[in-house]
Amino acid sequence: MRMSASEAFEKHRANPDKYVILDVRTPSEYRSLRVKGAQNADFYDGFERHVSHLDKSKTYLLYCASGGRSQAAAGFMRSKGFEAYNVGTVGDLIQAGFPYERG
Repeated sequence: MRMSASEAFEKHRANPDKYVILDVRTPSEYRSLRVKGAQNADFYDGFERHVSHLDKSKTYLLYCASGGRSQAAAGFMRSKGFEAYNVGTVGDLIQAGFPYERG
């Protein structure tokens, strides 16, 4: 399921306790540039295990580098009963207004 980065920004800004930003890139990608406050769950390493510990009452906004991993990850999470959306790339979210950090 897809949600635009600008819609994700507005929803998160209006209710930050309901929405969790989930970066599904590798830890090194995450360290180099990330949305401030995003959690990291590497899609290629332990993603299923990480997801099993998440709160199903939250809504998850997933991003990656190009949109492919976040699309697959959102689909997987939805199959496990989560409300999860692919919101695009880290660049999309930054352009939409999310604060970010490096290093």
